[in-house]
Amino acid sequence: MYIRLIYILMLLYSNMMYSQKNNCNITKGSKEIIKVNKEDVICLSRHTNKNGVLIYTFGIWCSPCVLHLPNALKLAQDYNLDLYVLLIDKEDDFKTINLTVNYLKKTREDINIAILKDESEKNRNRKYKRFLKKITPQQFENINGMSKYILINKKGDVIMVTNWKDNKKYDWRDDSFMLKEKIIPLLSPSNN
Repeated sequence: MYIRLIYILMLLYSNMMYSQKNNCNITKGSKEIIKVNKEDVICLSRHTNKNGVLIYTFGIWCSPCVLHLPNALKLAQDYNLDLYVLLIDKEDDFKTINLTVNYLKKTREDINIAILKDESEKNRNRKYKRFLKKITPQQFENINGMSKYILINKKGDVIMVTNWKDNKKYDWRDDSFMLKEKIIPLLSPSNN
């Protein structure tokens, strides 16, 4: 009797945890990766029960992405943000996706992983450029680069999109100074 009750409660809890994604009609691909575009990312931010959403663009083949991942994880944890590590690979590039997911899950088992939808474009660079063009507000320079932080408040407003120039005056291997200068000041309650 108690075991059934515990099982039912666990099932209800897991449904509630995934319900915010269901509100956005987001589909899952292989390895429990959600498939997203700009509209999906905005929807996730409007349905988060945290202070906002942080998208961190990542490729296992990108050295800065790997180096800066611990800072992205820490930032999300310290400021109560929903973190989604965004892959730009083709949806059917299973070899790269598996390698990336395995790496990310070893780093943190409960990490949220998303992949850009292929939609009409399967070339990873072109679909990523299209996504950046759509998501980057005019006040930010739109540069096609990885290890990018996209900060979205609970209203669905994109309040920061970083690029490599934001870290130019510092050592490229450590983006913590850029985070202190560009991201952390935006995490006040008035921006959420």
